[in-house]
Formats: sequence, C-alpha cells, structure tokens
Amino acid sequence: MPKRKQGKRDSEKSGEGKASKNNEEGWSKSKKRHMRKIQRRANDGGSTDQTSTTRQHGKSERSPSEQNPPHETVLADTSAIKAASTKLDLGTSNIRPKSQLQQAFLSRLAGSRFRELNEDLYTSNSSSAFERFQNNPELFDQYHEGFRTQVKAWPVNPVDVVHRWILSVHKRRSKDDKAKKKLKIADFGCGDAMLAQKLLQIKEEGSGQTKKERKQNSQSACPFHVNSFDLVANGNPHITPCDMANVPLESGSADIAVFVLALMGTNIADFMREAHRVLAADGKLKIAEVRSRFESAFADDQENGSFSGKKGKGKQNFKYSKKKADDSLLNEFIEVMQELGFKCNQNDRSNKMFFLLEFEKTGKRPSKEATFTAKPCIYKRR
Repeated sequence: MPKRKQGKRDSEKSGEGKASKNNEEGWSKSKKRHMRKIQRRANDGGSTDQTSTTRQHGKSERSPSEQNPPHETVLADTSAIKAASTKLDLGTSNIRPKSQLQQAFLSRLAGSRFRELNEDLYTSNSSSAFERFQNNPELFDQYHEGFRTQVKAWPVNPVDVVHRWILSVHKRRSKDDKAKKKLKIADFGCGDAMLAQKLLQIKEEGSGQTKKERKQNSQSACPFHVNSFDLVANGNPHITPCDMANVPLESGSADIAVFVLALMGTNIADFMREAHRVLAADGKLKIAEVRSRFESAFADDQENGSFSGKKGKGKQNFKYSKKKADDSLLNEFIEVMQELGFKCNQNDRSNKMFFLLEFEKTGKRPSKEATFTAKPCIYKRR
C-alpha cells in the first residue's frame, strides 16, 4: 500500500506539472516571468525569512571582508561623493542656465529700469536724488547695470576720451620741474570710478618730482591723485558718496575737475559753482555730455529736387528738408559758465553722440543768481 500511494502521489505531481505547463502556454511573457518569480520566492521562503531577520537585527553571518568587498567599498565611497556633490550644487551649478529668451527679457527689463532711474535723476534736484539713493542703495546697482549694457553699444566711451586727455595734460606738465608732485583730479558723478581705476594703475619713476629728487629716489609711483564722487559707494573704495553740489574736498585743492555724463539734475549751476570752489587758480574743467540734451534738430528751408517714377514715366518733383542742429541751448550754457567763473577753451562736437567742452577757471567770482537746466532724457511709455 505505501508504494502504491507514493506512485499515485508522483503521478499527481507530474500531472500538476503538465497542467502548469499547459497553463503557461496561454500566458504572456510578462505573466510567465511574474509567476516564476512568485514560485522562486515560495521555494526559497525559509532562506529569505532567515536573511530578513538577520538584516532586521543588524547581524550578518559573513565576515567583514565578505560583507564589504574592496570593490563594493570603492563604489560606496564614489556614490557618497556624488551625493555630497549634488547637495553642494543645489545652490550654484545645479541651477538651470537661462535660455536666450530669458536673457533677452532680463536685459530689456534692466534697460527699462535704467531709463526710469535716468529720467528721475534728470528731473530732480541733486539733494533729493542723494537722499533717495542713500535710503535705497540697490538703485545704484540697478542704474549702473543698465548703464554698462548701453555703454557696450557705444562706438566710443567718453571715459576713455577723458582718460587720454588727462594723460596729455600730465605729459605737458611733467616737462616743467615746477609742476606739482601729483596731478589732483576731482571726478564728479564717477559711476563705477573707472577713470580712477585706469589712472591709478599708472606707475612712473620719480613722477612729479624735481631733478634732484629724481636722482635721490628712483622708486615708481602713481603720478595721479583721484577723488571720485557719486551718490552711493556700495563698497567701492574709490568712491566717496555725497551730493555733487557739496563734495567733501578742500577749496583750491584740485587741478582738474571732470563731469562725464554727470550733469544730471535741475541744479547744474550748483555743480559748476562747487567745481569752481575745489579747483586751483589755473584749474581745468572737462565736460562730456550727450549732444541731444544741449542741441535740437530743426528743418531748414525746403529745397526742390526730382526723382524717377517707379515705372520710368519721367521725373517727378518733390521737396525735402535739411536738418540742422540748433545749438542755442549749448551757447546759453557757455554764457552761463562765464557768469560762473569759467572760460571755454575748446568745444569739440566731432562725435555724433557726445560733445566735449574744456573750461579754465578765471579770477571771476561765480554768480549766485545764475541757473541752468539742460533738456532731460524723457523716454516713451509703452
């Protein structure tokens, strides 16, 4: 009996195996893989339970070398390094780079903010502008960010032109042994103080000294001393924050005063009186400004002309007008400068965008009643 029962059981198992195989024939590949996994788990139930319990209790029957083979340790270290690097990159390099459309949008936004601040500076008094920028220093960065973007599109930077002019003045003065030790410059409305940075990089041996002193001292030194003034310093060591109509400089202590695109405000005459105060008796004043603020275009008398028609049916008469620059406001400014104690030595309008004026301080005392305001740059609202 036992042998017959055993044979029956074997036949039943074989029958079940055949049935399972027959069932598998109708299954899909994914179902077959899934069912086989279930079967393997059922067969290995004891071993898996044992390993799971040892993992839960934090124990393992393997030796330390078997638990962490060398190649697994290296992989673990590299994965940890990668994880740490990704955490560190979350604040910097993990940020997605801006697309061209986003960059164009941000540049336009910065440009519009610059134009808004520019117009506000043109149409307000320098004291109120100084107070506003002191209370909101971030406006200074916003303004100059847009200004630097515009400078890139200019064919010529007025700061570079004034820089070359100062070097030529220094060259003429250096031939005279009676020249001062250093050429002292006051830069009104200096912006990023680029003029000071350019000049202070220059080193000369025995600069500004007499012949005897040059023989005794051969060390190189900068021949310039630059005082840069603007509304906000924002950590720039070259800039002294102040109102351009009241700078912290001793009277008669500067050889050259400079205004590069800095005649911003309704009280320009106050700037000129302050420049007159800080300049020495033979001091020079250099101004670089946008021509459109001191000039305006007007149509001249119309002149006759002709051109051929589209279909060549002969000539047709037309009229055109020539535009000339009205420099009456610029001439008014030069006259006001005479009342403020300055004589115009040069009027350079060779550049299409900017003009350059060079003045010399005279012995005349500046008039307290003289006033002047240039045309502000008013931008269209869109």
